[in-house]
Amino acid sequence: MKIQDALTLSRVVFIPLVMVCWGAGGQQWHWLGLALFSALALTDYADGRIARHRHETSRFGAYTDPLADKLLVLGCASVLVGDHRLSVWWFFLVLTRELSISTLRALLRPGVTLPASVPAKFKTLSQLVAVGSSSVFSGWGPDVLLGLSLLLTLGTGVDYFRRTWSAIDF
Repeated sequence: MKIQDALTLSRVVFIPLVMVCWGAGGQQWHWLGLALFSALALTDYADGRIARHRHETSRFGAYTDPLADKLLVLGCASVLVGDHRLSVWWFFLVLTRELSISTLRALLRPGVTLPASVPAKFKTLSQLVAVGSSSVFSGWGPDVLLGLSLLLTLGTGVDYFRRTWSAIDF
């Protein structure tokens, strides 16, 4: 197994540990979860950088990397929703966008791909920062970050549909 694939899979494997930390009762557990969440978020940057540097991109990585990102954001965010530290509406809209884009990719004609755009990469980063900040802080700071991430989430979703609508194989 290539190191970039191992990093991607590590994100998935350690998500439950972050969820346990964030679901635990004490601020120290929330900070520990944030530290682990941050380390996992950094693997998203690292695995892509390593794959591009070594010219070792693969179909496995192209599929599992965005899936791991979605699981990290939405899996960890679900704990915060349950603990009323994150809006259920934010969660619902992000989940809807992610499922819609995954469905869109599956419906594209053979040979048509939908690689992540630069704004979509910023969308993922903004979601990670917003969820991470919501794990330990409250008030207007996390709310602004959540709002920004939601704008990027919805905007990039609309852009993907706009760019590929004619390539959908109905």
